[in-house]
Amino acid sequence: KLVCFITTSRLSRTAMLANLIVSALAFSGPARAPSSRVVRANAMMADDIIVTATSLQGPVIFWGSEGVLVGKEESDIKGYDNFGKFVAAVESAGLTATLKGAGPFTVFAPTDAAFADFGGVPAGMTLADVLKYHVVSGKMSTSDISGDLKTVQGNSLTYGRRFRKTFLDYAKVGIESEGASKGGNYPKDIECSNGMIHAIDCIMVPGAYVNLA
Repeated sequence: KLVCFITTSRLSRTAMLANLIVSALAFSGPARAPSSRVVRANAMMADDIIVTATSLQGPVIFWGSEGVLVGKEESDIKGYDNFGKFVAAVESAGLTATLKGAGPFTVFAPTDAAFADFGGVPAGMTLADVLKYHVVSGKMSTSDISGDLKTVQGNSLTYGRRFRKTFLDYAKVGIESEGASKGGNYPKDIECSNGMIHAIDCIMVPGAYVNLA
């Protein structure tokens, strides 16, 4: 719809300006509402370490050769190597409140398979001691790891860089698969409201690491 203006000598400059503003609004269409996507994104908050670890998806587990016996392809996904046993161990050791606290903490979380392979807590040590050895004060991404790390247990994790992978003691941190499937990727740099989680492939024990370098 066109808006016409009749300019006469009796129209004041103020009236003409008002007409121009009305005209501009008429052609511009209705005002757009603020983007709901931005609002939702800004409103999202990361969960704490325990809540995040409970729902965190670990590396893919493929059926492999045993899948053929049950009608599966070797490359079919059987499940995921998650962190339920880590969360259960934290609860059993009485550390849940700590890892739900303000922090911040960096947690190196072993997968369920790592717990299945664990020989048990050494004599003279508690489960809490072992788990605290997986926790470092402060928030640290994998790119920040460049040296030994003092844990809240008191001992330090020994840093190493071998085969293009980051090691702490014997554990590989945030493994990235080099295969075509990329199924063996371990989560890393997982943001939490009170810190960060990196997955590792074995349980680290204070005093167990022997540096042969």
